Order: sequence, then structure tokens, then C-alpha cells
Amino acid sequence: MKMSNTEALEKEPVGPLLIRLSAPAMAGMFLLSLYNVVDAFFVGRGVGPLGIAAVFILYPAVLVIMAIGQTFGVGGASVISRLLGAKRHALAERALGTTLTSAAVAGLLLTAALLPATRRMVFLFGGSQDIIESSVAYGRVIFAGAMPYTMMMTMNNLVRGEGNTRLSMCSMAISAGTNMVLDPIFIFVFRWGVTGAAVATVISQMLALAWLFSYYIGGRSAVALRVGKLKPSLPLLFEVLRVGVSAFTRQIGIAFAMGTMNKIFSSTGGDIAVAASGIVQRMNSIIIMPMIGMGHGLLPIVGYNYGARNAKRVADVMKISNVFATIFCTACSAVIFIFPTQLLGFFSSDPALLSVGVPGARLLALGLPAGGGQIMLSTYYQGTGKGGISFFLSMLRPILLHPAMAVSFALMFGLNGAWASFPISEVVTAAITWLIYIKWRGLPQKEPTAAK
Repeated sequence: MKMSNTEALEKEPVGPLLIRLSAPAMAGMFLLSLYNVVDAFFVGRGVGPLGIAAVFILYPAVLVIMAIGQTFGVGGASVISRLLGAKRHALAERALGTTLTSAAVAGLLLTAALLPATRRMVFLFGGSQDIIESSVAYGRVIFAGAMPYTMMMTMNNLVRGEGNTRLSMCSMAISAGTNMVLDPIFIFVFRWGVTGAAVATVISQMLALAWLFSYYIGGRSAVALRVGKLKPSLPLLFEVLRVGVSAFTRQIGIAFAMGTMNKIFSSTGGDIAVAASGIVQRMNSIIIMPMIGMGHGLLPIVGYNYGARNAKRVADVMKISNVFATIFCTACSAVIFIFPTQLLGFFSSDPALLSVGVPGARLLALGLPAGGGQIMLSTYYQGTGKGGISFFLSMLRPILLHPAMAVSFALMFGLNGAWASFPISEVVTAAITWLIYIKWRGLPQKEPTAAK
């Protein structure tokens, strides 16, 4: 007899379970990363390097939308998985309703806040007069779709939180596939330029959201979506935000760091340097996003078994996930370091762009091997509900280390110094994270007990 998703979290061997949950989650996050990669490819081919710069200059604001979705999604997934592990299904349903309603309201507020500020944000993030109008046109479409984007990010995390990573992968496949089809139509056929890329992205996100809603409405989920439980519970909302704030901080920190980097690249190399930075960081996202996906597969295993007080399963799955993540990131680092010209040339053959991007790609690659394990350890603290440590770790690199290093190194060594801040901050963050994990794992010491 086939085990249910929640039974598998408790009984299935952790190695095969992690593979089964992580593989679709990794594929889904890879597909999510294709949004920006596909946009960069078609915009680069259809508009040119300045088009890539116009799209990328507002990416810090896009990360704010992702941050809100990750906050409710990661926080809600942690709360729901722990409640399921403790056999408190009714409260898990209330947590689902609280999370979805709060995410929808937050998405609408984002649209109201970001749309009027689009032009000001382009200048804030280092946009020049050459790309201002294109950036504003792109941003206004993306910001108008903030609510469905927020909801999609939230619900993807929630379905993974109950162990259904395959559904999340399917939603990402639908969305990324639609984006890949619509991008060339809107950019080359309709000649909408960067606006076409934005319209394709929003339509794709709305289709993915509809697919995810059909899962809950169809009664296939482990946690039922009930109209009577959509009204937010303040205690549950507080717990969701307490855990999810680490994901929020990580994304906001990345947005802050990216905005800082845009300023540095714009001041030292102009729009071409911004475009090169955008491409290199998109290449990096193709590697990091699957690792975040692996963390999504890891989170319900850690959360459920921590709630069930099964220390051995938690320790075993952490060991396996760290080994795999390190091997994966090391292999990807080698590919980028050896073939940077070929990888950058996929997006643009502009000589000026390549002269800036190739050394940057090689420097960024040096820090990748340290990044995979750090993501797994941060996921551990999310899954166990240790919001304080998780918050600190999520804040460490993007806010406390990287921006300061980037500014300092850029002042001393110029553009190469800014690139060097990527691997150095990555290695320092990983070292601190491992020290914290070794000292304060906080694994449950009691044997699993029957739910009362």
C-alpha cells in the first residue's frame, strides 16, 4: 500500500525521500530561474545590451515581490509541516487560510506602492537616461502583476511544505514554458521590446497561479482550503512571519546588494557593465535556484521530523543534503570558470560586454562551492522554527557582508574589486554558518512520541 505524503515524511528512508522531494523542487526552481534567463536571451537578441540593462536595473524591486511571496510561503510551509507532524490537521488548515489571505493582501499593497515609484526606482538603482523609458515600461507591467506573482511564490512553497514537490514543478513548467513561447512573439512579432518580455512574464505567472489553485480547490491537498478558515489568525500569522522573515530578509538583502552593485557597475562601467552584471548573476541564479529548490525538498522532512522529535532522521538528511549541494555547486563552478566566454556569448556577442563579463564570471565562480551547504543549513533553521538564527543567517551575506565588501573593494580595486566581493562574501558567510551549525544545532533529544 502506497504511503501518503505525510507518512513518507516520517517513514521513508531519508536518502530516497530527499531525492524524491528535491528533484521536482530543484527542477521547478530551475524553471523559475529561466524567467530572467529567457528574458535576457530574447531581449539581448531583439533589443541589444541596453535592453538587458533596462530589464536588469529594476530587478532589485522584482526581488522585493519575490521576498513577500517567500515570506508567506516559507513561513507558512514551516508552520503547516510542523502542525502536520504534530497531527494537528485542523490548525494546519487555519494556517493555510491565514497564509493565502495575507499573501493576497500583501501583493495588492505592493502594486499600490511600487507602480507610482517606478521612475524614481530606475534612477535609484543606477539607471541612465539611455535606458530610463524602457526600464519604466518594463517595471510598470511587472508591478501591476505583483499580486499574482506573490500568490504564485507563496503557493509553490506551501505545496512543497506538504511534500508535493511534483505539483510545484508542474506549475513552474507551465509558467516557464508559456514565458518561452510568448517572449519571442511579443518581442519579435509584435515588436513590443522589453514591454513584451514583461507582459509574457505576468501572463505566465497567472497561469501557474491558476494551476496551483486548482490543486486546493480540487481537494487533492493534504491540507484543505476552506472558505471559513480564510480569515487570518493573528497568532498563526505572527508565527508564519516569524519564521518567514528569514526568507524575506535574504531576498531583501539580495535586492539591496544588487541595487548597490548596479550603482557600482553603472558608475565604473556604464550600462554595458550593468548588462554584463545582469547576465552573470542570471547564470549564477541557474545554479543557486535549484539549490534553493533542494532546500524546499529538505524543509518538510526537517520540519515534520523535528516536530515528531526524530533527531536521527533530521541529522541524516542534513548530512546527505550538504554533501550533494557541495558537489553540485563545485561542478557548476568549474563549468563557469572554464567556459565563461561561451556562456556569456549565448546572450550577447558584444565585445564590450564580454570584456567586462568574462573576468566577472570567473571571479563569481570561485565562491560557488561554498554556497550550496550554506543554503541547506539555513533551511534547517527555517524548518525547525528557529527564527532568530535563521534571520541572522539570511541577513549575514546580503546585508552585513556583501554590500560593504563590494563598496570597499570597488573603491580600492575598481570593477574587479566589486566582482571579487562575490566569492569572498560567499566563503566568509559559509564559514560562519558552519560554525553556528556545529555549535547550536538544537536537535530534539527525546524519542518520537505518539500524538496526544
